[in-house]
Amino acid sequence: MIKDILINLVKHYGGIVLFFSLILEYLGLPLPGETMMSFIGFLDWKNQGSAIYLSLIFAISGNFIGSSFAWLIGYKYGEGILLKYGRFVHITKEKLDSTSKSFYKHKLALLLFGRYVPGIRHIVPYLGGVSKMKFNVFSIYNLAGSIIWCTSFIGMGFLMGEKWTTMEMLIKAYSLIFILLIVFVFIVFKFFNKNKKTIFAIAFPTLLFIKLIEDLIRNELSVFDNTIYGYLRKLLSEDMTDFMKLITAIGSGLTLILIALICLYLSRRNKRYSFFSKMTVLNLALVSVLNEAFKVIFHRQRPDILRLVEAGGFSFPSGHSMISMSFYGFIAYLFYANMKSRWKYLVIGMFSVMIVFIGISRIYLGVHYASDVLAGFSAGLAWLAVFVMLVNKIYSVYQRK
Repeated sequence: MIKDILINLVKHYGGIVLFFSLILEYLGLPLPGETMMSFIGFLDWKNQGSAIYLSLIFAISGNFIGSSFAWLIGYKYGEGILLKYGRFVHITKEKLDSTSKSFYKHKLALLLFGRYVPGIRHIVPYLGGVSKMKFNVFSIYNLAGSIIWCTSFIGMGFLMGEKWTTMEMLIKAYSLIFILLIVFVFIVFKFFNKNKKTIFAIAFPTLLFIKLIEDLIRNELSVFDNTIYGYLRKLLSEDMTDFMKLITAIGSGLTLILIALICLYLSRRNKRYSFFSKMTVLNLALVSVLNEAFKVIFHRQRPDILRLVEAGGFSFPSGHSMISMSFYGFIAYLFYANMKSRWKYLVIGMFSVMIVFIGISRIYLGVHYASDVLAGFSAGLAWLAVFVMLVNKIYSVYQRK
């Protein structure tokens, strides 16, 4: 009800309603800031972009002023109120000091990107005030965060046009991932600090893969898929098609098998390198089987669009993307672990760019949806993290022998 009223007010009075709504949102009123910004972006698209800059000014100003008021309230009254009434839930001066230290440590992430997490964005400026963060420092981070947040939602409404409601719904759904990640990060640092890198490397892409599976089952991937494909189709040309065919060939099964066999042959006289070459072949075999199993389970048909190359089988997740992420990612890891020169970072960067372009080529050539590619990358990265962990354990045993 409130949402419909506000949408109607924005339709008639534009940015001024958005300005005051974003201020009041930080003062405790449950107002749908993201929805209003997306809608005003859509209105600007409908009016051929004539007022988008004015909408951005209203939105950024309202968000900045509202969060600054919240900082002031936290600065003036926050500590006193929390110590007076917080004793009933065991809030003490020591706990507040500890919270302030944590806030300062993570202030960049909280103030720049905390707005994307429902509930967090309303608390962060108050925490800044309670922590006695200087206003000039707070203002710099706060203004940057306001610009990023407002521009992303108004820009999304402007770019998506009439599809803005569907995209906004997807963004809100994916914000659940961020909430889960925050909880997950806290648990890992609290209880698994020694193994946090491995846990993060496995869990983050796994959560994304699970979310994509959920959206696939609920048929909620079409907007994302159509949008990405629409942008890539604008690049269609004979030269670009030849380039994409070359890139996709680098991720083909024949190429990967050939590279694996060459590595195996060249390293046969070195015990250490021979071990890792065998692991490279094993990695390729296992991830290929895993990808095929996923394809059979989810049974998604390939896109019914202009295909520039032929491809058979099912679509989800993309085999090129998943297997290239695991195969080339493992080779990149071996460079990282064994190469002493700083040039290793350039090598890793080149592998990373190549993997991304292999995924893009599958969308451009019309044989995969964008969500297939994203799912392939996430599943491949999760598998890579697991495989690297297992290889390191096996190698420690191998060395002892």
